[in-house]
Amino acid sequence: MDVISLDSVALEQLHGEQKALLDAIDDLRKHGIDRFVNLPQIIVVGDQSSGKSSVLEAISRVRFPVKDGLCTRFATELVLRTDSQTKVDVRVLPYSVFGKYTLPFDEKSFNKDDLPRIVEEAKKKLLEDDSGFSEDVLRIEIRSPDVPHLTLVDLPGFYHSEDENQSAAGRKIVDRLVESYMARKNSIILAVISARNQIILQKVLSKVKQHDKFKKRTIGIITKPDVLTPDTQDENNFIRLAKNLDKSHELYLGWHVLRNRGEMETLDTDEQRDEKEKNFFGSGLWSSVPSKNRGVAALRKKLSGILLQHIKNNLQGLIESIEKNINDRKVQLERLGESRSTPKELRKHLDKIASKFQILCLHAVEGNYTDEFFGGLYPTFDSSTIDDSRVRKFRALVRDLNRTFAYMLETKGSRRIILPRSLNGTKPFAQHHDTSNTTYASGQSEELAKKLTLPTFLQPLADQYTFKDPEKITFNLISFDLESLSSANQGNEFPGTSNDRLAVKLFQDQSQPWEEIARCHLRLVLDMAKEFVEKLVGHIINPDKRTCSAILTEIVDPFFEEKSDVLESKLQELLRHYKSGHPQPLDAEFRVLLAQRRQKNVGVNVLQDLMASRPEFFTEEARKELERAKFLNPVSEFGVDNLIDKSETYYEMSLRTFTDNVVVLAVENCLMRDLPSIFTTTRVNGMEDNELERLASESPEVQTERKELQAEYDALKKGLQICNKFKERKPTTLNTNIWNVSYAFGLSQAEGSKSRKYFKRYTRA
Repeated sequence: MDVISLDSVALEQLHGEQKALLDAIDDLRKHGIDRFVNLPQIIVVGDQSSGKSSVLEAISRVRFPVKDGLCTRFATELVLRTDSQTKVDVRVLPYSVFGKYTLPFDEKSFNKDDLPRIVEEAKKKLLEDDSGFSEDVLRIEIRSPDVPHLTLVDLPGFYHSEDENQSAAGRKIVDRLVESYMARKNSIILAVISARNQIILQKVLSKVKQHDKFKKRTIGIITKPDVLTPDTQDENNFIRLAKNLDKSHELYLGWHVLRNRGEMETLDTDEQRDEKEKNFFGSGLWSSVPSKNRGVAALRKKLSGILLQHIKNNLQGLIESIEKNINDRKVQLERLGESRSTPKELRKHLDKIASKFQILCLHAVEGNYTDEFFGGLYPTFDSSTIDDSRVRKFRALVRDLNRTFAYMLETKGSRRIILPRSLNGTKPFAQHHDTSNTTYASGQSEELAKKLTLPTFLQPLADQYTFKDPEKITFNLISFDLESLSSANQGNEFPGTSNDRLAVKLFQDQSQPWEEIARCHLRLVLDMAKEFVEKLVGHIINPDKRTCSAILTEIVDPFFEEKSDVLESKLQELLRHYKSGHPQPLDAEFRVLLAQRRQKNVGVNVLQDLMASRPEFFTEEARKELERAKFLNPVSEFGVDNLIDKSETYYEMSLRTFTDNVVVLAVENCLMRDLPSIFTTTRVNGMEDNELERLASESPEVQTERKELQAEYDALKKGLQICNKFKERKPTTLNTNIWNVSYAFGLSQAEGSKSRKYFKRYTRA
């Protein structure tokens, strides 16, 4: 008959009368919930040779390695489980991927003296590289009808100095491993200190302060009190600590003292060990420590209550954590979709993807950012760059790109900036060929600067348009050049006028940069659109990278390659009229704008006429200045001033039209409108079986992931059902109050509700 030899009476004391709730926690572990949620457990921590393993042995009656010089090199989880069949399972849980390999252990019987041998066998596997310590976990699960539910964890001890067996690297491993257990909010910490060493020198106490800041879930355990010399200050200090009177190390759960086996008592039975402990605490100063705080029997009872209350206090948080894990896995399973192998299943899967893509893409084009894909109000990345959050809110990004494009055309769309005329400081025509010292930065450029300002938050977008500032040229210099050009391009017009075709040529020369600026803009919008679509497809299909890659390669990439050609063709169509067509400005608007422009240029002539008729209005200096201006700005033989005004007026009108056409006819009509149609349910319905297979077939990794996620989801759902059985139910206050009113006045529940309203109104009054 298979037997597990454990002291079930001793262990049963650890549970008391509230076994049902502890059974529930055990059921959670049976369903693997502890892989995702930190369940309540008891961990034993302390410095090396502080007696941790002896504490575990005293509590559980399972013999832990306590041989002098044999320190714990890895975490050992002793998992006691009630089961109808007797079974011992020993597993090594790797630090990186739990459950990767198992340490064979097929014995059906388990004696309390077997654990040291098992630990030695595990050391051969865990410490193969002679690293001294391991972050892997030895998990010993014992199932039997006669054992209660409990998880005890023995951890390596903290150490201060290194030697040939304990390196500095090993110390880091120990600290990281032990602290990972201590940091878990559901761990009850048994902080073990040895009376052999001074309290202040024991590292575990500083670790407790670090991970249990308010010292609410730590029980202090003092071991080896029998090594202290009676009636000494050291003994008094430890007795004060056991009574929880030391303010520096006061714990909410208090301290407990144990007298464990000595080096010469390893062969003592458990009964002999308990008798010696009882006798020791029954005499001397240690008898002044309250009985509830000394001895292993009292410790078991204490742990029973503490563990039970700890579970109750954390039950709601445990439920919330399980619910969060359930929701996370539900979302992942929905994204993976159902298992698919037949054409019908493949088509159904792609149909769901296409439907969601259409909806979210349409929302993005419309600027509807309610879905989680678009993120929250504030960006999650640096706002000075075109980051992920900007691309996701695609309509906003395109609008800002269009705004920046318009700014670039206004400020850098002209090949040259013709500076305004000047009354003073104007050089003669012969000197105007040298413009190296020109400082005419006022006039038109200042007016443009006031008219156009780019907000700082759009500067990252403006940085994408790498174009030089236009060359500046004075009005007199461009007039001088046009005089000779007008002469060379004379037609049959009357003398004193210029050929209007020259104004068109000037416009075409000035508008040369439009093409490259517009092409840059269309390329930016196209690249941002492709990045947006890639992110959207990845979001919908995640984590199925195979299907995501197939859709991007076979559907998304060809779409944008085609759109690149379409946008280039549209750009050439929009430019064709301005490059080689005949100007067709609206008559009324052209006349108004031309008149306004001429009005700005008649100032000098008006002043000269006024001076001729009313010279008394002018000072001598003003008269000289006007005479000089008349000499330096002679009347044009071909009327080039009028030529420049016409060209500039037509440029101003055409720039607005061209900007609008690029935004509306190219960006909107050729790209934005078609984005939701990249991947549609109609297209999916028309796919051949081989295309469905290429796009939607599952990789082995996805199949494995779905299977694991489904198992985790089912386990978590079962765990939630278990926890909800013990969830406290709060009475509905409203119904209770109505019932109280009804009961007091002998009314029905409906009448009581009505009376309660009157009562409220009365009390407010």
